[in-house]
Amino acid sequence: MQEDLDSTPYITLFPFIMQSVKLFDDQNRFLKKIILTGKICALEKAANLFSFTEKTIETFSDLKEELIPLLIRENIKKYSEELLTKGQISIDILIRNLFERTADVGFLATDTAIIDFLKGEYSSEALRKRLIEYTMKYSVYNEIIITDTKGNVQLNINDNNVIPSSASDMIIQKALQTEGYIEQYSHSDLFPSQTRTLMFAQKITDNNQPLGVLILCFRFEDEMERIFNALLNPGEHIFFTTGKEIITASSNEAYKMQNEFKNIHTVSGITYSNGNLFISAKTKGYEGYYGAPWKSVAFINVKKKTQKAPTQSTINEKCSLDENIKAIIRKADDVIEDLSDVIINGELIASKERVYVLTPVLDNLRNISSSILSTIKDTVDNLENTIMEGLIFDVKASANLAIDIMDRNLYERANDCRWWALTPIFEEELSRELPDTKRLTEVLEYINSLYTVYTNLFIYDKSSTIIASSNDPIIIGKKVSGEYITKTLSNSNTQYYFVSPFENTPFYDDKATYIYNATIQSNGKTIGGIGIVFDAYPQFHAMLKDSFPSSKAGFSSFIDRKGTILSTTHPTHNLMERLELDDSILRFNSQHPEHRFIVQDGKKYLVGIALSQGYREYKCQDNYKNDILSLTFIEY
Repeated sequence: MQEDLDSTPYITLFPFIMQSVKLFDDQNRFLKKIILTGKICALEKAANLFSFTEKTIETFSDLKEELIPLLIRENIKKYSEELLTKGQISIDILIRNLFERTADVGFLATDTAIIDFLKGEYSSEALRKRLIEYTMKYSVYNEIIITDTKGNVQLNINDNNVIPSSASDMIIQKALQTEGYIEQYSHSDLFPSQTRTLMFAQKITDNNQPLGVLILCFRFEDEMERIFNALLNPGEHIFFTTGKEIITASSNEAYKMQNEFKNIHTVSGITYSNGNLFISAKTKGYEGYYGAPWKSVAFINVKKKTQKAPTQSTINEKCSLDENIKAIIRKADDVIEDLSDVIINGELIASKERVYVLTPVLDNLRNISSSILSTIKDTVDNLENTIMEGLIFDVKASANLAIDIMDRNLYERANDCRWWALTPIFEEELSRELPDTKRLTEVLEYINSLYTVYTNLFIYDKSSTIIASSNDPIIIGKKVSGEYITKTLSNSNTQYYFVSPFENTPFYDDKATYIYNATIQSNGKTIGGIGIVFDAYPQFHAMLKDSFPSSKAGFSSFIDRKGTILSTTHPTHNLMERLELDDSILRFNSQHPEHRFIVQDGKKYLVGIALSQGYREYKCQDNYKNDILSLTFIEY
């Protein structure tokens, strides 16, 4: 939100602030009446007293003119920043997800089984079974379609999707004319039962000759529902829009509000109407990918939410305030002190000069002073609590976003290793007495070129000897060991994957990372495995950095249950060292992010805590247990 935002038009959003304004005005009028009465009764004896009181009234009026706009601005800032954060997260999380899809379609289009099928050398039944295996691992897709170069559908795997034998969707011709993927969100006769489908398509070639087109259909509405459910509280809504039409929405209310937003959209990005506050956001992109030109719009009816005055806050901690706010609070303290001085001096004058007509005036002044004290205290407390509540939201949202990004990212790693383990060339070569290392390496190198989050991919045989590597030929011939390798080589279920502990490994320059593994089989028998080395250091660091609140002082970390640091943005903390933390943090087990106030390294921090919850099947239905905590530390 802009710092110079004029708060005046926004006052109608906050009924409780309007009530405070009325209270300030009523008290000011009552003060003036008291002074007028006092002047009539005892002006000669207390002229200086009344003069001082009038100056205090002027200060009180000035205080209202500064305190009320500040309270409005801080409330607007709190709600707008919360909405902006949620809108930004919703579109950036989606873009990160869709970035993975661009790699998927590129790799799957080179699958030898699909190529052989289009050449008439692989049965449709076998391929259909293979592609169903794919969607069992990558559950973000609800359909896979293969066409020939004329648009004739050769195979699809969703029994509920009845496609015309010859499809007319232009995505097919576009893909045939394009080197790389095509992304399209529209109604399609390839998925006639859906209003619109998000599809990724790529040309299938053999020796540079086009054979057909591969189309992956993304479960867009399902994914958006997951994102919205995780982000939004009651009364909050988000819709995605092109500016002309709505793409997807969190509720019927969001659909209804699109036209209103369109008609009153403002350049500043902050818009309100009928009590609703709207904030829009565009994606920041991910790895150079920006997807479709959509923007998210988050909104809430602030007027309804703030109909009643806030209840007494349970937050005992106070945050650091900027100098402008401190100056206003000092002025509030001065008003209260000045009124107290007026009463004391008035009592002294009344007693010394025996001006007993001042007594009822002073009694009224005492009563109104008490009321003013309460009003100022409530307003200042509300201001401080609003600022602190904004910080609490920041740390909780930051910690939650970081761990959500981690879960979603590692979900893809668990999928990748299992799918690549089904690569026909791997099965073919590992079934030979002397596998062709060069052929295996070429495939691994190609995969690694598409999926840059890995530093290396390697294949090992059933004796756990590495026989091929995408990026580190020195390890070929060496043994790989560990419980996760033993489990991989004794496994017979293609849905299972096995992950190394997060520990230092020679496969990652003796730094700590995860290695995801899956079993390579032939006719149901284990013949080896694939290990994929996740580039943990830059990937985790980027997740923490990207999710940290801008313009705040502090740092963030991923830790395990022992407090061991997996990643951190702290300048002096080291990876794999332990943070000394309270047990309430290390044993944190809530599904929802929380906050704590702690002292760390001699500094006071507000800490947001979130626990890994998994994503789709990952950590939820696959028996993989690995509790990771995300912590965001902000100085206050």
